[in-house]
Amino acid sequence: MKMIRGFFCSLALVVLTVLYVGLVVSALIAILAGILRTVGIDQIKMSIWQGVDLPVVFSIPLALVVSGILFYCSLYVKRSITFCFSKLKI
Repeated sequence: MKMIRGFFCSLALVVLTVLYVGLVVSALIAILAGILRTVGIDQIKMSIWQGVDLPVVFSIPLALVVSGILFYCSLYVKRSITFCFSKLKI
């Protein structure tokens, strides 16, 4: 039973680690995109839904909200990583 639990926890650790890194990198990219769009780079598009572009003034606040949500989700993924890691120790 310990062997099966260790196998599934090791698989979960790989998936959760990739998810954690992806969430943190996406949050950092969102902040960077908001700053770059505010500075004046026109290639970065931000819209609330299709056909409705966000004004440039709201680029940084929207980027901070999105990155805050991503960081918040990454905290729970990190808790799951520490839980799985604690279950691997026998």
